[in-house]
Amino acid sequence: DADVVIRSSDNVDFYLHKKNLECATGGFPPAETPSNLKDVVHLTETANILEMLFSCIYPRPFPSLEELDFDTFMLLVEAAEKYQFFGIICACRLHMKYDLHAKRIRLLHFAIRHDVRDLIEELRVILVNVPLSDMAEILPPHIYMPWVSRTV
Repeated sequence: DADVVIRSSDNVDFYLHKKNLECATGGFPPAETPSNLKDVVHLTETANILEMLFSCIYPRPFPSLEELDFDTFMLLVEAAEKYQFFGIICACRLHMKYDLHAKRIRLLHFAIRHDVRDLIEELRVILVNVPLSDMAEILPPHIYMPWVSRTV
């Protein structure tokens, strides 16, 4: 009884319910998404990532984030942000706090790109010993100036 077909970049089809997608996300799929199963919506993410995303639109547990390698985790959180899967975004942001020290620069890039202010602030404390000249290459001006004023 699915009413939308979404195809991954590696050609795996997902038969989903448009209403579930609408309820669990911030407007995904768009209103113009075809409800005809003959019309397929193509996405750029792999089946692995989409399967984890789509698991949150039905009443079942979220995928285990602890079992993901960091690169796969980052692909998942980027896709969740892109398509506004808010439940997964929240779970991923909480999970990020476990990896703050090990992956701090990559997480900082993510936090800046998606304007996750609380994560930026937590990373500021961790990155306090990184030279400000290095941080100037990473941080945009609207974040760098407050960062410097709190660090000095």
